[in-house]
Amino acid sequence: MKNTFCLLLLMLVSGYAVNAQTGKNSLLWQINGNGLQQPSYIFGSFHIMCKADFQISAILAGKISASKQFFGELDMSDPTLQQQMTSKMMLQGNTLQSLMGETEYTKVSAQFLQIAGVSLAMFNNFKPFMPLSILVINSIPCKEKIQPETEFVNLAQKYQIPIRGLESVDEEINAIDKVPLDSQINSLKQSVLNFDSVKTVMLKMQAVYNLRNTDSLYSFMKNEGTGGDFETELLVKRNLKWIPVIKKAMADKASFFVVGAGHLGGPEGVIRLLQKQGYKVTPVMY
Repeated sequence: MKNTFCLLLLMLVSGYAVNAQTGKNSLLWQINGNGLQQPSYIFGSFHIMCKADFQISAILAGKISASKQFFGELDMSDPTLQQQMTSKMMLQGNTLQSLMGETEYTKVSAQFLQIAGVSLAMFNNFKPFMPLSILVINSIPCKEKIQPETEFVNLAQKYQIPIRGLESVDEEINAIDKVPLDSQINSLKQSVLNFDSVKTVMLKMQAVYNLRNTDSLYSFMKNEGTGGDFETELLVKRNLKWIPVIKKAMADKASFFVVGAGHLGGPEGVIRLLQKQGYKVTPVMY
């Protein structure tokens, strides 16, 4: 079952807890060195969570307000972003029904309706990532949900800080498309048919995220099967492409970056990659 949850996990780790902190790790990291005139910061987010579990601390708000530009994975201030994402998610020459086969589609569709309250037919012409997004939302056990990146963007706009993206919509969709379509279909099918297991995994991952330990989160994801093509295409290759963008931005002016927390940890995570480039990257308690 592990591999069936890869896309769901990678979609989420993109809630702040009162757990004891060791001072040796955090989801907020300061970047210095290599001739930078002022520090920049990078924060590991969870792409969707319960509203009651989310807050932007005074320290986080202060780091953002002191920055001269804000970066998300995408430029979430772009008013055409949703339209771009929707158009790029369309299947070409196929449907979910044809890819699954009539028997499997009927079974999955009935269960999807029970979970999401909407028909899978609404997404029949879209890539599996689209209905998987609906499963992610419904796997979070609360009525009021929030997208932390949106809240960070709103705060940056309040402070009139320019908002940018580390990658374009095309680049993000191309990374998703590198994962074989049959693997995506299987993730969708198995996640729908085993949704109780999905919810359990999501609760466990939220608990790990709340520890604020980037390497623990990376290890959890690896144990749940986010290796192979999933890790290479959706994490590692994107991390490597982001590093030159991050370096250029920091050299230009003090920057605040928000990315899925799964991008930070591990031997090819953003933190280690920056350290290999000679930067001093240190955790900040918030």
